[in-house]
Amino acid sequence: MKNRALFRTAAACLACLTAFSVTAVLPHTAQVPAVTLCASAAEGEPYTEGTAGVLTYRKYNDYALIAACDPEAETAEIPAEIGGVPVREIGADAFRGCAVSEVTIPDSVTSIGTRAFFDCQNLTRAEIPDSVYLLDAQAFANCAALKEAVLSEGLKTIGTEAFAGTALQKVTVPSTVTHFGQGIFDGTPWWEALVEEEPLVIFNNIVLDGRNCEGGVAIPDGVTEIGTYAFECSGITSVVIPDSVEEIGMDAFSYCESLTAATIPDHITELPIGMFCGCISLTSVKLPAEVVNLRSSVFSGCTSLEEVIFPDHQVDVYSSVFSGTPWLEAKRAEDPLVIVNGTLIDGRTCKGDVVIPDDVTIIASRAFYSDPDITSVVVPAGVENIWDSTFESCGKLKSVELRGVSYIARNAFNECTALKKLMLSGNLETVSEDAFHGITGRIPLTYGGTREQWGKISIASGNSLLRLAIVNCGEAGDVDGDAKLSVTDVVALQKWLLAVPDARIIAWNRADLNGDGVLDTFDLALMKRELLAKE
Repeated sequence: MKNRALFRTAAACLACLTAFSVTAVLPHTAQVPAVTLCASAAEGEPYTEGTAGVLTYRKYNDYALIAACDPEAETAEIPAEIGGVPVREIGADAFRGCAVSEVTIPDSVTSIGTRAFFDCQNLTRAEIPDSVYLLDAQAFANCAALKEAVLSEGLKTIGTEAFAGTALQKVTVPSTVTHFGQGIFDGTPWWEALVEEEPLVIFNNIVLDGRNCEGGVAIPDGVTEIGTYAFECSGITSVVIPDSVEEIGMDAFSYCESLTAATIPDHITELPIGMFCGCISLTSVKLPAEVVNLRSSVFSGCTSLEEVIFPDHQVDVYSSVFSGTPWLEAKRAEDPLVIVNGTLIDGRTCKGDVVIPDDVTIIASRAFYSDPDITSVVVPAGVENIWDSTFESCGKLKSVELRGVSYIARNAFNECTALKKLMLSGNLETVSEDAFHGITGRIPLTYGGTREQWGKISIASGNSLLRLAIVNCGEAGDVDGDAKLSVTDVVALQKWLLAVPDARIIAWNRADLNGDGVLDTFDLALMKRELLAKE
């Protein structure tokens, strides 16, 4: 996965290098020629399109956007107002590849779009007025002659690679900037000199870059954020994150192959995507005391990770968090169902019929992905969601029982081609796109709700299995959602009425046998009578 960094670097070098001068000016009003009425597909609102000198604009109800410039124009002056409305945006690719040597930006403009001045070959200076709060991704990237950029207070966001591949010699980053994209100044002389002098680059209490750091790193107290890819592929051996840090970007420490230890503050509630992915020397980690989410691939590929210390509470674990770690292999050897505090993290080595324990309430995405040997699964009532690709490509899976699930995500059972029996909870509300894709034929489907409820379920495309299935709906008294009245329903309702911890009723409408809108002992008595009558 080191290729990620190489890909981003290559992408920044693909376009030709460019240059021109951009300055801020006082407002003036353009003379507006005849216009054409258009419909905006992107913004979803109508606009009129016209030209003002070398510029093409779009005029909306209360603002105008500069959409393009004559590619042969040598200078361009953006008006502050067109047709009585302020010019607020310079649109994506508006000046891309133009030959202009000078452009003036009025202080009516508030945002400069993606690649707005990308690849303009005569750019030497850019002055952004203090009205601009957004400078989007690659706005001035690959302008090879751009040596000076004046960024004003008021700017809040500088997008990914905004000045990458330019000739910047000096930049003053405004104190108002609170969001930095990745690689903003990559490849510029100013940035290279900066990281050579101080490998740990921090602006506005945000760590932007630590990729040239080596050895032990203690991030200074007062830092509030660690940026995306901030330390990727660096030579650090340990890192201490201070209590002042509130946010950590994805892949912040990915592929730090010499990293052996990391100290994370207890108040951090989420570890982001790929945070320590590919840290092959990391042997042990203590999760923050207040963590509730481990996003995808946090520790994936940590081939030396043997110890993971969880907090006492349940943690929501996303896909492939511990993929390729000795910790996961050891847990699988203990039990093919890897469960920590009610979260089922992995079940890919399960065989035959699998009954997930009742205390499980979260199943990680892709937990059973491509398990070649699982033949049936019973998911307990406490599990409300089946996430993306959880059972995808389980080729021998024949029977599925979802006792309390209300949401089935995309590709959850994709390509489970052997599926012949399906039981769905009366709580089911949504089946996402391709959840049962690739499964053909008509199968018996048991549904815990009524026929009317079945008709109200939102079923997205790619789920012909459900539309063609032979649906058998539940009967009165079926509170556990298995489409039949039995002693388990009596026990379930009795526990619920006694307020037994973790007691659950899946099909509430089935429990109200006397139809008074209240679940009580009268319903329990009627349920027992119905059951005795059946016997």
